[in-house]
Amino acid sequence: MLARHRQLFSAGLFVLDAVVLVLAWFGAYALRFYTPGWAAPLGVPPLALYAWLCAVVTPVGLIVLRSFRVYRSARTSRLGEELYALTLGVAIVAALAALGSFFTRGELSRSMLLLFALLAIAGLCCSRVVIRWSLRQLRRHGRNMRYCLVVGSGPLAETVVRKLQSNPDYGLVVSGIVSPAEAAPGTRVAGIPALGSVRDLPALVERHRIDLVYLALARAEFAVEEEALAQLSDSTAAVRLVPDLARAFTLNASVEEFDGLPVVLVTESPGQGWNALLKRGFDLVFSVAGLVVLSPLMLLIALWVRLDSPGPVLYAQERVGLNGRRFHMLKFRTMRRDAEASGAGWTQPGDTRRTGAGRVLRPLSLDELPQLWNVFRGEMSLVGPRPERPVYVEQFRASIPRYMLRHHVKAGITGWAQVHGLRGDTPLDARIEYDLFYIRNWSLGLDLRILLLTLVRVFRDASAH
Repeated sequence: MLARHRQLFSAGLFVLDAVVLVLAWFGAYALRFYTPGWAAPLGVPPLALYAWLCAVVTPVGLIVLRSFRVYRSARTSRLGEELYALTLGVAIVAALAALGSFFTRGELSRSMLLLFALLAIAGLCCSRVVIRWSLRQLRRHGRNMRYCLVVGSGPLAETVVRKLQSNPDYGLVVSGIVSPAEAAPGTRVAGIPALGSVRDLPALVERHRIDLVYLALARAEFAVEEEALAQLSDSTAAVRLVPDLARAFTLNASVEEFDGLPVVLVTESPGQGWNALLKRGFDLVFSVAGLVVLSPLMLLIALWVRLDSPGPVLYAQERVGLNGRRFHMLKFRTMRRDAEASGAGWTQPGDTRRTGAGRVLRPLSLDELPQLWNVFRGEMSLVGPRPERPVYVEQFRASIPRYMLRHHVKAGITGWAQVHGLRGDTPLDARIEYDLFYIRNWSLGLDLRILLLTLVRVFRDASAH
């Protein structure tokens, strides 16, 4: 029954998208060539030509959209990801149409193609929003529900149950728990009663009309998992396997497909694809704005540093950034030229190596302003874990678990740890936890929050020496 419903839903979406593409095509034709005041120097092309082209573009568009897997019935998929796939698919279709017209010296209007892309994107995205809203309303009234069993009794099973319960719009109802072993009477997991053991699975599926079975077992229970899969081999319920990653440290864990093989990404950078483009654009805009607006202040600081003590104005220090790559981080020089004659070391309160300018610039973090150039060059980001020197990285990675995970993102001028007072010679394990929290929870909103907190807190931070 579940498979049949999925097929009907996917077929309905397929037909709906075909209709949207056709309407967008002819709508773009009408807008381009029949809008008052919009001249057509070459005349209005025959409708028959564009009808024939529509018969080519529509199936190509459906094939492209299908390649993005937008016709899978996935209740737990995110709306944003689906809208992004639809937008990218339409853009590819429009680009293919333009390319085909160029090479065949056709008469396809470029402005008409742009209108088609905009109308198709708007139509497809609006249809998905309406469909999801309609399904949500149905599910809130007890319709279009799917009933589930969760196999397992440990923390992983409890996590699955709580996630299902906290997302009622998915329309997934947990009917009961299936214990790996014989469950004691009254056993419950996250408030859900245990209905039986693994050997009872076929009967439980039939009795409770179960649509989905989630296997949420610990890795040590692989034998139970095999038994459950064997019991469900001829069942009508769909089976979902939830991997146990409790003993593995995860960083933005996800699943991808490798030539038909599902692969769990245990540690993954958030700065991929659209996120990377968004963050880079944010960095470029604000680094350029900062360099322009703060240039008078930076010029005054440069003159002060130059007159205050002998030596260069800027200090370029090798640091370790994204993926362990080294770069030279810029700062206004705040130490004497011979400050590290005896080796690298943390600055301390009342450090005698500081220059007169350094005693003012370092507590206010104004010595960090030249790093806006590092951000502009793409070596750093405005927000991210603070980069360390190679000598310290080698020490820390040998003594601090998960230290190198912080290099999954670009180093930053400021970061989540810094706005919480963890700067300079402060506990490294705490700094790592804050850095990893930032990587797990990255968003543009979090970056903006950190920048605002930097203005409020870092310039008054007592840990900056």
